[in-house]
Amino acid sequence: MTARSSFLNKLSIIKQIPIFEGLSWFEINRIAARVELIEFNKGDIICHQGDPADAFYILVSGRVYSYTLNSAGQKEEIDFILRGMHFGIISTLTGESHSHTYEVINDSLVIRIKKDDFATLLKITPKLAVALSQSLSRRIRSHVTGSKSTLENTIIAVYASVKGSGSSTFATNLALTLKAQTDKKVLLLSLSSDINDPLTNLVDIVYDHQKIIESIQKGKLPIDVLAVKFDSNDHGLLGKISQFVSAPANDYNYIVFDLPNQADDVVIRTLVQSDRVYLVTLEREQDLEMTRHVIDKLAEQLKDRFQTDKVQVVISGVRQDNILKPDEIKKFLNYDVFLKFPHLTPEEYKSENIYEGFNIVRVDPGSEYAFFLQRLSRQISGSLIGLVLGGGAALGLAHIGVIRILERENIPIDIVVGSSMGALLGGLWAAGHKADDIEKFAREFENKSALLKIFDPPFERALVMFTLVALLFMFKFFVLGLLFLSLAIPLSVPVSGLIRGLAIKHWLKGKINDKTFHQVKIPLKCIAYDLYRRQEIVIDDGSLAEAISKSIAVPGVFRPVMESGQMIIDGGVINPLPTNVLINGGVKKIIAVNVLQSPQEVSWGQNEENERMTLQAKISFSQHPFQYTAFRLGKLINRIFTPNIADIVVRTLQASEYFLAEMSGKQADVLIHPDLKGINWFELYKAGEIIKRGQEAALKHLPSIKSLVKR
Repeated sequence: MTARSSFLNKLSIIKQIPIFEGLSWFEINRIAARVELIEFNKGDIICHQGDPADAFYILVSGRVYSYTLNSAGQKEEIDFILRGMHFGIISTLTGESHSHTYEVINDSLVIRIKKDDFATLLKITPKLAVALSQSLSRRIRSHVTGSKSTLENTIIAVYASVKGSGSSTFATNLALTLKAQTDKKVLLLSLSSDINDPLTNLVDIVYDHQKIIESIQKGKLPIDVLAVKFDSNDHGLLGKISQFVSAPANDYNYIVFDLPNQADDVVIRTLVQSDRVYLVTLEREQDLEMTRHVIDKLAEQLKDRFQTDKVQVVISGVRQDNILKPDEIKKFLNYDVFLKFPHLTPEEYKSENIYEGFNIVRVDPGSEYAFFLQRLSRQISGSLIGLVLGGGAALGLAHIGVIRILERENIPIDIVVGSSMGALLGGLWAAGHKADDIEKFAREFENKSALLKIFDPPFERALVMFTLVALLFMFKFFVLGLLFLSLAIPLSVPVSGLIRGLAIKHWLKGKINDKTFHQVKIPLKCIAYDLYRRQEIVIDDGSLAEAISKSIAVPGVFRPVMESGQMIIDGGVINPLPTNVLINGGVKKIIAVNVLQSPQEVSWGQNEENERMTLQAKISFSQHPFQYTAFRLGKLINRIFTPNIADIVVRTLQASEYFLAEMSGKQADVLIHPDLKGINWFELYKAGEIIKRGQEAALKHLPSIKSLVKR
């Protein structure tokens, strides 16, 4: 924080402030004699909530936002203060402490008039008192009606260290997509370091706010454009970059900077002053290392204000020959990659000349690249749409029907969170399979014998013991052989689970290969549970098949996954419908699918089954000999194997999981609960019927889903 004291400087600035319009030359001079001009740096606090009333403030340039802190230390009542706006008036007039904290977003220049001087000026300058009274009245009216007094705005900077990385394509189409997705005011601000470009010279407008605004081009695109050139050797520009960055903030919700490909002082200063930074790079060692160098520069300048979620690395959609593996990228970059864009084909983009010296590359809105941009735009605007797929064993196949309707209706889903069967089906979808593909996978088990290919009992210990027994008998150690045989028989009984889970992992890998979370089409999170620590585990990194295997490890049925001192089991045990994961991630629009049956639905299904059994029992041998025999044979087998461990465990879990899912479902904006009465948890062979019921449930909720998307 530094102060300026030039009287002439104060005069020229005061004349530009709306609240002082209409005052005489004498009145303006009197005000100039009593004001201070103070420069604040990004992140500075001008005054805290609860501080004693000290002064009246007016923002000359930059951006400030005000907020209150609740008892949990969370920011509330957030509002933006932009150029020409004032704050601190109520506390100054009443003498009460400041009700808000005022934090500087960009380097800012602020007028400060001390409390006593302000009171004096109001007494001797009636016009000023009237103007402030009207301004205060408008603010109170806005507060009462709940309307924002200013535009919420975000300044986004896009930069690539190497020319040809696709950063301009990314910046331009991000701006266009933000406009299409939000229908808010968007400005694309393009900077060129080529002083020979036929563009407006930054030095000619940067010292005059009005000239900056008048240089903006309108009408040729859905967004407005300001393209300027600058001399990177003109160090005098540095002190004005913050003013330039925030100058259009009063008129635009989103300002997207397309920066030139050299990390000079002007570029770095612009990056530092931005709210979000996207560093675009190619998958090449030298590009990644240069990007890392920029990250280090930003971290050095921002210090404790550096946030990894605000400085994000994007892998470009420019096609290249040598593509590095994810672990190699992480090695050279030493920083997480936020997003990897699909490659653009020549048919998916075209170059357009907007005006002299300014061309853009427009991407086909139907391309996969554009799809990624749409998701990014929704993230920036705080309107991400999340899908929660709950657990439920075979009941979870209803998710396929829901997914089919979402696909058919082009409902955008930006992130999927799945627990248990929801993780499995959500993982297949996120990996790039369509609903029709996933249904084919599910129908593999309509033939009950196909279930054997995912059944792998844990007989390893017993096999070792029986092999040893056979060897002992072979070499005629009969007594010792009998002793080991007596040990081998109890070892054939499963200890930690009826099946190992390796077969289903092998089946999964056949569908998604060795894909990782970084290679999915839709961001995915899988929920598991550490039984040792009694902690929920949210998995969003590493092998997709490994993560899904952990999330579906139903205790008592699957052997737990032992890893890094953890005993990992099915995530549905503690969180069968993980809406909380999306809420904690800031997702504001949530569609959840709860496939678990209520006690009433379970009871209805059991009554239906009893009635069916009663009718079957009435059929005589003479009427239908095959039905008669099959029914009684099935009943005998059922009596032998019922109750069994797997059925007891799963039914017990689902009884409690239903109530947990019911509570979680209340946090969703749209909750889909398919009618699955009469379906048992193990009936994978009823895939067609279960999927159909999921589809019917999604159709019933389609109006609500579409309304949510548009909201």
